[in-house]
Amino acid sequence: MGDTVSAQATRHVRAERAARRYDAPLQARATGQVFPPLRLEQAAARELLQASARRAAGLFRASTHTQIVWVEGQRELAIELKGLDIVFGDGLVTVLLPVFCEQTGAARVQVPFAVGSIKQPGGLFASTLKRPVGPEPVVQAWSDALVAFAWDCLLGMVADLAGAVGKDARGNRLVPVEMAAAPALLMVWPMARHRFAGGTGLDTSLNR
Repeated sequence: MGDTVSAQATRHVRAERAARRYDAPLQARATGQVFPPLRLEQAAARELLQASARRAAGLFRASTHTQIVWVEGQRELAIELKGLDIVFGDGLVTVLLPVFCEQTGAARVQVPFAVGSIKQPGGLFASTLKRPVGPEPVVQAWSDALVAFAWDCLLGMVADLAGAVGKDARGNRLVPVEMAAAPALLMVWPMARHRFAGGTGLDTSLNR
C-alpha cells in the first residue's frame, strides 16, 4: 500500500467532508489506532476503482490511455479501464471487468469476492471463485490473471480511501484494516500503521 493517494480519492473525501459525512482530517495518536468506518456508496466507488485500476496496470502518470492489453504467446486480451464497475451486496463485492478478444468480441467478466458483512466483519480477508464468471475462452485462458487484477483494484481502492482521510503521528497515511459490504454500500475502517508497517520516523540501533 503506497503513501500517495489519487486525485479521485482526494476529491471524494473533500466532497464527503463538505457534506459532513466524513470527519475532519484524522490524526492518529497511537500505532494501531482504528477509526470509525468510512461509508463508500456504490456510485462513488466506481471512479475510485477505475483510478486504482490505472495504478494496478502501471499507469501512474496522467495519460490518455484507457485500455491495457495482456499478451501470452499467441493470446491477447484487452481490458477497458474506463469501463470497470463494482457492485456491493450483503458481504459480497463484485468487480466487473470489460474485456475484448478475437474469440469473443466485447464481453464482461465478473469477479465476486466474499468479504465481511456489516453484521459479520471479516477484516481484509476475502474469498473468490477459482474461475471468474465470463466467456469460456476468456476465463479458461486468463482466470488467474483476472482474479489477481480484480483483487489488486479492490484492495488499492480501499487503501486509497483510507490514505486520503488522514495520517498517523509519524506522517504515514492511514491504511485499511477492515471492510464490510452491504447492498450498494462498502464500509472501510482506517487504521494507523503498526511500527513494522511504515518506514518514516523509526529509530534503529545505529542511531542510538
